[in-house]
Amino acid sequence: MIEGKKGIFIAPARKESDCFVLRRAFIAEKKAKRAVVYATALGLYFVELNGVRVGDARFTPGWTNYRVRLQVQEYDVTKELRLGENEIRQTVGRGWYSGRFGFGGQGGLYGERSAGWVVLEIEYEDGTHFCVATDESWTAEDSYIVCSNLYDGEVQDFMRERKTYSVDMVPFDKEKLIPQEDEPVRTHEEFKPVREFYTPKGEHVFDFGQNLAGVVRVQIDGKRGQELILSHAEVLDRDGNFYTANLRSARAQDKYVLAGGEQTLFPEFTFHGYRYVKAEGAEVNAKQLTSVAEYSDLHRTGFLHTSDEKMNRLYENVLWGQRSNFVDIPTDCPQRDERMGWTADANVFSRTAAYNYDVRAFFKKWLADMRTEQGEDGKMPDVVPYVFGERNTAALWADAVTMIPWTMYEMYGDKSFLSENIGAMKKFAAAVDETAENGLVARGFQYGDWLGLDREISAADDCRGATDVYFMANVFRAESLRIIADSARILKDKATEREYREKRRKLLSDMRAEYFSPRGRLVNETQTALVLALRFGIAPEKYRAQLAARLNENVIAHGYHMTTGFAGTPYLLFVLSENGYHETAGKLLLNEEYPGWLYEVNLGATTVWERWNGIDTEGRLNDPGMNSFNHYAYGSVMEFVYRRIAGLDAAKAGFKAVRIAPRPVEGLDRVEASYESVSGKITAGYERSGNVVRYFAHIPKGISGVFELPGEGVVADGCGDFSFERKI
Repeated sequence: MIEGKKGIFIAPARKESDCFVLRRAFIAEKKAKRAVVYATALGLYFVELNGVRVGDARFTPGWTNYRVRLQVQEYDVTKELRLGENEIRQTVGRGWYSGRFGFGGQGGLYGERSAGWVVLEIEYEDGTHFCVATDESWTAEDSYIVCSNLYDGEVQDFMRERKTYSVDMVPFDKEKLIPQEDEPVRTHEEFKPVREFYTPKGEHVFDFGQNLAGVVRVQIDGKRGQELILSHAEVLDRDGNFYTANLRSARAQDKYVLAGGEQTLFPEFTFHGYRYVKAEGAEVNAKQLTSVAEYSDLHRTGFLHTSDEKMNRLYENVLWGQRSNFVDIPTDCPQRDERMGWTADANVFSRTAAYNYDVRAFFKKWLADMRTEQGEDGKMPDVVPYVFGERNTAALWADAVTMIPWTMYEMYGDKSFLSENIGAMKKFAAAVDETAENGLVARGFQYGDWLGLDREISAADDCRGATDVYFMANVFRAESLRIIADSARILKDKATEREYREKRRKLLSDMRAEYFSPRGRLVNETQTALVLALRFGIAPEKYRAQLAARLNENVIAHGYHMTTGFAGTPYLLFVLSENGYHETAGKLLLNEEYPGWLYEVNLGATTVWERWNGIDTEGRLNDPGMNSFNHYAYGSVMEFVYRRIAGLDAAKAGFKAVRIAPRPVEGLDRVEASYESVSGKITAGYERSGNVVRYFAHIPKGISGVFELPGEGVVADGCGDFSFERKI
């Protein structure tokens, strides 16, 4: 229950307050049976009752489209409530609501003024009730947190004079209040420094060994008035010095003015993407510092292990990329002045994400915001929540409105992902229709095959790759039409199904006439174009074999390397493997040269990079304007490892039926995957010893399954434990 009719949003009458505390003393006259706090803020907040922090969630109330939806958190505080005098306090910071955020570093995306809202409901043992809610009787005071910003960091001054103020009402429509929809952000793994050193420039630096999103906790016994400044970075430069140029305008720095004596220092309303920390001011050592990971508190469902330590490190990098970028929403990166919910990144990674963790509630919340951010004309924002740019129909980015709900339905069997989103899907499809000429998308902004490696030198400043952007747009248009038709079938809407099946049939006819020669050549035969044509059923069946052969030849000609970008890379290994070139897919996966997944592992990466050549073998760093070392998009490769190498794949939505079909690759003598699906925990994989391969699986009761072996087809079905040995 949300006590939305009670309480008002309030802020200090001193309007320039950055971070502030709202407080109210009250008397509980009787013994309480139950006491509950409901709280939210236009900004970020935490609540204390009688000096005890309420709950353990971070960055509440979370980031939603505040123009339409604002989450409220609920806390049971029965144990913290005292008989007699009590005090409730809410500390509020700017956060996403009014802090510096977005390209250009502007603030006030949703409003210029942060505000807090609290309702405390007490039920006494005698059945009577008492309520304390934010109103003009509350007072405000300065916080020890002087200022806090998601990009720049936090300043905490324990010497600060904390003045008291009256409060003003801040207008906000309480009809926009909703319950917490997903798992909150919490603190997770902790890391001590693996190395403490001084750089060639004399900088005092700590290496925590793991790039992550989070903050550093400091235990210090300092002098009154001393300052401690901690700066954060992902990498060191070629000379071993502290490197922050790739953070762009983000300062990523926490500053403390000490009270004197023993203190625990911990930022409240900011987080950083970092592995290295530089300390200035008060002296600290490795024993005093702890790196704390912060991300959405999702349940781990998938596990992968192989016989190759580099592949295992890559898998860990993918996991850390997900953790670092699932901070309430699916962000692109956690370190620079961006950290936005880019739709293409989430789109290509969503199935891998759902293997690794239970992301049902996480994506439910984000998709709800996506629907509210869609334009009346059906166009979609590039980032959700929507904070910059114009809405458009850019392929793969905008198609997240169809593809992610479909992926979630397939992974969890939850039809509500389809029923809640099919209206938005249809509006989007109509918007794409408006960009068509003679049946094909031919205008409108496109990102294309973002970061594709096949541009001509003369166009090296163009990140869109060489694949024709409108060919790609029509491919994803066809896929979205297919998803709408299939969703309508599942939702028993026969008229919509027929309409969109016909739309896709007509589009395929037009595409095949436009993009394929009479002898099966594909116009613009880049790796990505070939991959998309084969993966999404665009290529006529009679040409598939020759197109797949040319793709294979292209990959081999590039030394078993991809030239694909965001659009082609997630599907490349699948297309090779499923069209007779599994060996090529395996060699590409395990290639340790640039560009490749293990190239960055060899250079010490602990997360997945934005660019394959973020650092070269000589230690030179790529252009700092766009060079994140913690991007999860290319981590989508683990979907291939789960589904094709380990062979653990769904045959029906929600894994009510499974297809187990392990496919060994040279260089991986053992691969084992497990997945805790909504239907039960499934295990699959293989191990090779000499010239014998043992294939194995466990399919729990309640799931029907088939077991396929390479070159043999189905060899068993049903559920239980399976094991087959074959000579190679």
